[in-house]
Amino acid sequence: MGIYKGFIRARHNIRAKTARSLLLSSELDAVRVERGLTTRMLADAMNMSPAMVNRMMTGRRVPDPVEIGGLCAVLDVPPERRLHLYGLARESEKKDWLIHTTPSDSDPNGTVRALWSLADAIDTYGVTGGPRVLGNAHVSLGTTRARHVGDAVWTHYLPTRALDRSGGELDPQTKRLVRLARPGGVRVIPDGVAAPFRHPVQVLRFRHFAPVVILDLDHTVVILENEHAEHYVAPLRAAMGSALSADVSQGLVARLWGGGG
Repeated sequence: MGIYKGFIRARHNIRAKTARSLLLSSELDAVRVERGLTTRMLADAMNMSPAMVNRMMTGRRVPDPVEIGGLCAVLDVPPERRLHLYGLARESEKKDWLIHTTPSDSDPNGTVRALWSLADAIDTYGVTGGPRVLGNAHVSLGTTRARHVGDAVWTHYLPTRALDRSGGELDPQTKRLVRLARPGGVRVIPDGVAAPFRHPVQVLRFRHFAPVVILDLDHTVVILENEHAEHYVAPLRAAMGSALSADVSQGLVARLWGGGG
């Protein structure tokens, strides 16, 4: 079963309080849709009111462990995902995450990919290529040319010095960024503007949820919400305001990096 298949369809109905409850309700509702069940059908199977199930599917109420077990049984959620959902429910009030990655698994439990799938807009900053932790798992060439990951608009900001690459083969992620730059998905921050960060930063924006910040620090991923996220959202917003236009940025990328073949 594709655990992210229905996230985009359910995304705009979610009104969760934390990122964990956002992911929990989104995954449950995605599985419900994939199983072909209406909210009323699921409520009947759970012996609950449709209003109560609707609150859980839209993130306004976090189900307790007994309800998680019942929902997983009715929806036939695989055992490995059940453990993840129990963990999301157990820590649903927490707002900051620390995720340890490995060379073979840069996104345990698919947390980052799920957040990307749910976002309406994604702004990233880095001095090299695109976000490593995404793993490009959901970025096909077709969606890249459309400046979208799923149906979220992605804009990557980088300083001018990152374009000064003399000789050598571009890495695969940078090649993707070159292709992305054709429709204007890369914006260049000119010399003289202070770099907002020293490490890659991702800001995910949602229609009914506060921005979430993802920091990719080699073998550790940090996910921040609320006031902690704002420490990164504000500097990136300022840098975005100083960035060159999409057309000018595209011209710089084409001139210095070539067509990106």
